[in-house]
Formats: sequence, structure tokens, C-alpha cells
Amino acid sequence: MDNKRGGHMLIVGLWIAAAYWMLESLLDAFVFGKGPLSVHLFPLNPDELWMRSLAVLLITFFSAYVQRIHSEREDAENALCESKSKYEDLVENANSVILRMSSTGEVRYMNRFGLEFFGFSSKELFGRNVVGTIVPETDTAGRDLIAMIEDIGMNPDRYINNENENTCKDGSRVWISWTNKPIFDGQGKVIDVLCIGNDITQRKQMEDKLELALKEVQEMSLIDQLTGLKNRRGFMTLGEQQLKVADRTREGIRLVFIDLDGLKWINDNLGHKVGDQALIEAADVLRETFRDSDIIARLGGDEYAVLAIDVSPAAPFPSARIPDTLTEHNSRTGRQYELQMSVGVATYRSESKCSIGELLSMADELMYEEKRRRKAARASAKRKSPETSEERI
Repeated sequence: MDNKRGGHMLIVGLWIAAAYWMLESLLDAFVFGKGPLSVHLFPLNPDELWMRSLAVLLITFFSAYVQRIHSEREDAENALCESKSKYEDLVENANSVILRMSSTGEVRYMNRFGLEFFGFSSKELFGRNVVGTIVPETDTAGRDLIAMIEDIGMNPDRYINNENENTCKDGSRVWISWTNKPIFDGQGKVIDVLCIGNDITQRKQMEDKLELALKEVQEMSLIDQLTGLKNRRGFMTLGEQQLKVADRTREGIRLVFIDLDGLKWINDNLGHKVGDQALIEAADVLRETFRDSDIIARLGGDEYAVLAIDVSPAAPFPSARIPDTLTEHNSRTGRQYELQMSVGVATYRSESKCSIGELLSMADELMYEEKRRRKAARASAKRKSPETSEERI
């Protein structure tokens, strides 16, 4: 190829040189009248011969140089066309969504894979905004995707890598991981954004399932399996959070420590299955007595605790209703035992800055004081009534 091109260049140069030689001879013979044509076609004068030969050589080499530049330009244009064709073929057959959109979200181009993935034709999509076609106005979590598309056009550097929910033509939702590259005009203004996206729907679904499973495991680790109340860990964790909130809001908080009296007697005389039922019933009593917003827990064994939130000092405290609720439960027919509870109530003061554990210990001590008072009262009543030989649970 190069040899043929070189020969062609030489021929062109020789033809131009020959034409120059003939033109020079004709001008000298017929225009300037310097003698017959044969003298000028084959000059004997060394100076004239030298000048003409030098001119012919220059013309020949210059023609060859021009031809070489022209050939190289043709080669470059052919290579560019071939490269462009390969690039277009690569883009069209890539297994990724390739999208070019304006800074306002108008679709300028999408490759074949993207069109097939979203279910649109080029006529249906090109020239329309991505919002309402492949991007919903909000995702399932309520995120404003209209604002996101606007922000991508204004601040593309914030979205070099971005994951968001998209929609197909049939209305199905998919998750795409996008890599975005801004395209600028001569003044440095963003005119378009080149977006390359990969489907991560399955990955997101697995992540959601894993997150849900972890949440369930976490909740199970904070729940007492027998009663469905919070366990000690759940109570301590949520309690510490509520104390921090109370420090900021100055809300009133009271901690109620409850002991289910007589559980040992129930277990020893009626069996542990009945004892478990007593624990469940005690949990029901506390649920009926306190509010849904309060944190109710079984700390372990026969011990319960309630953290009453946003309590007004002037309002009646729910723990005062425990005896009435117990009476209602104990009045039901067919019972083998009576529920009795000892209660201690401690008030949290933000200026004291005590922990949930310290507040729990305060309520525990107050509960045992009540238990001792009740035990002393029963003993006093027993001394006054010696005929009574049985003590009720």
C-alpha cells in the first residue's frame, strides 16, 4: 500500500515538473523570442539547465509532500470513522444502560440495552423528561426524585455515583446504580449528563430482606419471649434513650418497679405451667394499667418495670390503678390463685443526671419498703386474729 502510494506521488510530481518545463520553454521561445523551441526544450546553457532542474526537483518533492499529507488525512478520517463505528457498536451492545440527558432531565439518547430494559422505543422516550418515564416522582420510601434530577443537572459532582429507584414502562420498579459524568460547553456550563446504569434490583431486595431479618433478630433480643414485653436489655436500652430525651425536653419520667408476689408458691404447689400463666397474666395487668407509649418490661423471674414517659406531676399516676386491675382479674371465676403485686415508684429529675440503672435501683428499694410494710401489716393483723392460720397469696 505504501509503495503504491509512493509511486503515485512520484508520478504526480513528475507530471507537474514536465508541465513546468514545457511551459517555461514555450514562454522563452514564443513569448520572449529567445530562440527556437528546441533550444529551450534542451538547453545547453548550464545556468539555465541548473535552474530548471532545481525547479523541477522542488515541484516534484512538494507534490509528493502534498500528496502524502492528503493520504495521511484520508487515513485519519477512515480511522476515525472506524473508531466511531466501533464505539457506537460498543455502546449499542453494552450490557449496561447508557443514557445521555440534558441538564433539565430531557432524554437525548439511550442505547439499545437501556431501551429494551425499560421497555420503551426511541420514539417514545427521546425528547421526553426522565421524570414520568424512567424515574418516578417519588420512590417507595417517599424520596423526592424530581428534586434529585434537578439537583443532578445543577450539581452533577454530588451524584458521580448514585443509586435510586426507577420505573419501567409496565410500571414495575427497579433499582439502578448510576455513574454520572457531566458534559460542559465552551463556557464551562453543564449542558448534558452522561449516565451509565446497572441493574441492582436483586441486590437491593437481598439487602432489604437482610435488614428486615436483622431488625427482627434485634427486636427478638429485646423481647421477653414468654410475655411479649420488653426484656431487661430492651428496657435498659430504651430507658437510657428516654432519659436523654427528658434531659432536653424537661419532661417528667417515673420508673415503676413491680414484683409479682407469691410466684414461688404457685410454682411449688400448682406447677410451673400455671406459674408461667401467672407471669403472662401479670403482664396483661400492666398493659391494661399503663399507656401504649410507656415502656413495659419483664426484667426476669417475677420482676417487672415500667418507664412512664411525659408524666405530669399534677395528674394521677397510673400505678395507682394497679390494685383495681388486680381486683378485676382476681374476681374472675375458676381461678386457682390470686395475683398480688408489690410496687415501688421512683421519679427522674433531669438535674440529678442519674442512669436508668440507678433509677431502677431506687424504685427497687422503694418496692421492698412497701413489701416490708405489707408484711409487717399482715403480721400485725395475724397477731390480732390468732384464729387465722392461712395466709393468702
